[in-house]
Amino acid sequence: MNYIKELNAFREWLLTNELSTSAIALWYTLMSINNSARWKKRFNAPNAVVGQLSGLSKQGILDARKKLIEYHLIKCESGRKGKAPIYEFISLVNSADSSSYETIGESTDESLTIHKHKQKEIQRRKEERKSESILKVYEENIGALSPLACDEFFSWIEVFGEEIVTEAIKITAKHGGRTFSYMEKILKEWKEVHLNNLKDVYAYEAKKETSRNNTIPFRKQGKGSKSSVFDELREEVGL
Repeated sequence: MNYIKELNAFREWLLTNELSTSAIALWYTLMSINNSARWKKRFNAPNAVVGQLSGLSKQGILDARKKLIEYHLIKCESGRKGKAPIYEFISLVNSADSSSYETIGESTDESLTIHKHKQKEIQRRKEERKSESILKVYEENIGALSPLACDEFFSWIEVFGEEIVTEAIKITAKHGGRTFSYMEKILKEWKEVHLNNLKDVYAYEAKKETSRNNTIPFRKQGKGSKSSVFDELREEVGL
């Protein structure tokens, strides 16, 4: 399974299907656990660990798990005493790919429809590769993202595009930022001032840097000094 592709596929699936908040949280949590387990087909996930990562109670986990099974998103073997439940993901990407290439006939219109599906799939995969590359840049320079933060990360890419988000990563790393919230604060600021392209971002940040450099710090008087600002002014005008 491809982590990024499955996250994107799940987000698209949620646009046309209703799922409780607890079930969504459980799906993301199990995805994160499976990612840590290096994508095993079947993996153990103790309720204590799942609860700690998702914030769900034991009953909340059971209810959310039931929903995910009903929607054919996961398979699960209930745990017994001393043994954790065993989970298995049902790939949304594979099911989407298979439905995209179904043969529906040999007419010209139908062939054209299939061709359009293929073109869209090729474009989608190109965009996913770009997104994976930007995520790698983030993780190499700032740190790993949690599943929910990763979802927000891709949302910002949809708002600004790859180039601007990459610039936000560079600025975050330059100033020693080590959290996603640090970078998100930068992006929110750019959104508030309506920056729409990389040229505007460069100009805005250059103006901020110039303003910082031109700021004259207030000169504090030493503890042993008896003179004041007014004394210095009188001296300058000869009083």
